[in-house]
Amino acid sequence: MNKAKITKAQAQAVDLLRKVHSESSIVRMHVEYPEKWSQDFEGANGMELDLLIRALYNGYEVELTMEERMLAHFKEPKGYLAEYDTENVIYRKGMAKALEIAGIKVPGIND
Repeated sequence: MNKAKITKAQAQAVDLLRKVHSESSIVRMHVEYPEKWSQDFEGANGMELDLLIRALYNGYEVELTMEERMLAHFKEPKGYLAEYDTENVIYRKGMAKALEIAGIKVPGIND
């Protein structure tokens, strides 16, 4: 069984919904009112029904945003003493410059 890939907001909504409702009642409510989740459950608004069902019954993985993926790659060691390796420093500066050119701010890289 494959896990659903969902956003952080969707994961928070699913986790909170499970605390107050059974899986079957969550599915029934979502079928009737897919855009009516309020407050803490807003992350479930507009979720595809099959995605919600897979998240509830098969589990889920949180899909990282582009910024989170960039930061993880930026922080990933690239060899022995990677922080001080000239090639790694140049690579990181290149990542920061590319983000700057694209107009994207990623805390931890170019903030």
